[in-house]
Amino acid sequence: MRTVLLGFLFLLGANLTAQVSILEENFDNGNIPATWSVIDNDGNAVDASVQEYDKAWIYKEDPINVGNGTASSTSFFDPIDRADRWLISPQVTLGGSGNYISWKSLSKDASFPDSYKVMISTTGNATTDFTDTLEIVSNETPYWSSHTTALSNYNNQSVYFAFVNTTFNGFKLFIDSVYVREQDPLKVVKEEMNLYVYPNPLRENITISLDNSIIEQVQIFNISGNLVKEPVVMETINELNIDVRTLKSGVYFLRVKTPTRIINKKLIKK
Repeated sequence: MRTVLLGFLFLLGANLTAQVSILEENFDNGNIPATWSVIDNDGNAVDASVQEYDKAWIYKEDPINVGNGTASSTSFFDPIDRADRWLISPQVTLGGSGNYISWKSLSKDASFPDSYKVMISTTGNATTDFTDTLEIVSNETPYWSSHTTALSNYNNQSVYFAFVNTTFNGFKLFIDSVYVREQDPLKVVKEEMNLYVYPNPLRENITISLDNSIIEQVQIFNISGNLVKEPVVMETINELNIDVRTLKSGVYFLRVKTPTRIINKKLIKK
């Protein structure tokens, strides 16, 4: 009886932590999947050295791990200009709770790093349908960096995701391992769960606080993806007060780096 009971408890525990996979894309089939949309919204001519980029996003082998496929976009143009190149997912329907999206990204050249944003649409997959920004990544690293963003505001909705290369005079951006998943509501671990930001909407100062972790870096970006504030983090702390009086009214994005993850949150400045 004891063995049977232990077996039952093991199965129950496994059930409680189960994840439901909503979307998995590793770009390993030798091309960008037909279910994904690619839009060149800048019309720029690519430099002669990157002529393989005949579309806004193409399949390209991982520059670090030979044999691994990725989605890649260039921002190296002639003449120099800003990229506006969209990679849009198929429509997916999120679960009732615990939804999140994760992916990996890297810039090919540390001297010319690429930047991008991840957006979400609940209406359609035209560029004008994407009005909500989930994350802004500025000057991505030359090695694979993992990103995770909770989707708690979109439970039970059908959505599209867009990866948008926004770099001015960069080189090559790579995206891989795009996963959208729903965790069991009894075992939800959200990236934003341990981050407290108050007040929000903000006026003169904000306080950032973390449970069970420390703050390594804090950055604030405007809606265009420009870094507008990066306070100095001098020591091992889990709470930081920031003067935001110089910020104009509008929408901003907070990026908090901890030793194990990057947490993102939208800010409203009154």
